[in-house]
Amino acid sequence: MSNPASRARNNRSLLPLILIMAATGLILPSPAAAWWEHTLLTRAATQSLDFLNKEVQVESLEDFLRAEGPELRLALKEMEAEFQQIPAYPPLPESLLFDPSARDSRLSFLRSIRINPETKLLSYIQYVPGAVPADCQNIAYRKITFLKEVDYLQGVPFCLTPPGSRVSARDVLVSASDEPDYGHDIALFEDNESSAASLYGFGVQPFGNPALEYSSQAPFHMGFYHESAVVYALAGFLKRTFAQYRALQYLRLAQFAFRTGHDYWGYRFLGWGLHYVQDLTQPYHATVMPSRSSAGMIWINLLNTVGVGGPQQDAIQLLTNRHLALENFQRNLMLDHYRKNDRNTPSFRALSTTSDDAKYDYRNSQYIRDIVAGESAAAASELDELLEESLPESVAQDPDRIYEGVTPEDDMYSQLKESERAEALIQKLLPLFRSVGIHTRNYIRMGLQK
Repeated sequence: MSNPASRARNNRSLLPLILIMAATGLILPSPAAAWWEHTLLTRAATQSLDFLNKEVQVESLEDFLRAEGPELRLALKEMEAEFQQIPAYPPLPESLLFDPSARDSRLSFLRSIRINPETKLLSYIQYVPGAVPADCQNIAYRKITFLKEVDYLQGVPFCLTPPGSRVSARDVLVSASDEPDYGHDIALFEDNESSAASLYGFGVQPFGNPALEYSSQAPFHMGFYHESAVVYALAGFLKRTFAQYRALQYLRLAQFAFRTGHDYWGYRFLGWGLHYVQDLTQPYHATVMPSRSSAGMIWINLLNTVGVGGPQQDAIQLLTNRHLALENFQRNLMLDHYRKNDRNTPSFRALSTTSDDAKYDYRNSQYIRDIVAGESAAAASELDELLEESLPESVAQDPDRIYEGVTPEDDMYSQLKESERAEALIQKLLPLFRSVGIHTRNYIRMGLQK
């Protein structure tokens, strides 16, 4: 029987067996989170960006809203017009437009950007190992989120940064890149249990189990923008994924904050948006079932409709295992590097090298959707095959094995290191790490361009 920490981690990023939808019977895996601890990736990807060494002054959200309320309202209206050009975007209900004169301006703002109104938004920095300052005012991990089962955050250092204190722009950005997993996108659909569910206009949850807390955030952290016409024809609900919207929303908010002299919120908003860009670099978040062609997906679902459900469930479980094993490997690999203060490893170099950044035109209006998500979707099948070959057979090829990726015994990096297979997998994953680094830095450049 799994323990509470295991269940929490499972709910958070185990690819829930989501879809038997409409008449198609299509079933898909849906992870709630793509990478485990985005801070570990963001810190490495930005280590060569010297302009992030500057200090910024911490500012409360209330002070930001008080200073820029009327201008922010106008900016949000302009943003809404832009967002309505995104395919399948659900328009913001007019009643939710930010009201700077509202008695509770914070609540009005959170509703206007359509995140869970219970989101904590404390002022803190989430550090990577080896970077925690000696004067850290530690915050208990349960205080940074309203979510109930968050024991997977044990051991992650959170340090209070009161308004008025000064911190580096890099620390704000890196810390913020993990924040959206702490409740921003929980329970926002009509069939979820929350005060926002009936107000936000997102409709019913397109896939996943609306009764599961973490399942409800999945459509916001995925971008199925490059499926075949056949898949879209059979499962049109797959178009309702909102990672592009979130990335663009926070990009525009960051640009507004920078333009009006609120650098702290500029970097914090930019970190929030960066989370979704990094999610889209994770191939399991950019395509439905990477190991199956459209014909193969239809075939196994046809088998399911006539009572032969084994192939379908097996395919889902194997994708689940491989995704979680990749995420576990990535986290424990990076933790090992930080704890040893070793920044000269192949994975660190892949994440941090800037030599290929200019090959991508981040000024392209469809950079996030077509380039980031498109590149990721194109790499998905090869990645899935790579993991099938590189991971332990019991995890990658046995559908009866349920790999949770939670306990110390699940540490995939240690397992592969002991069997002398870790370095081989790292070498094969370097293109993926390079992609994460490139698109992380280019998104930051998007936010800072005049």
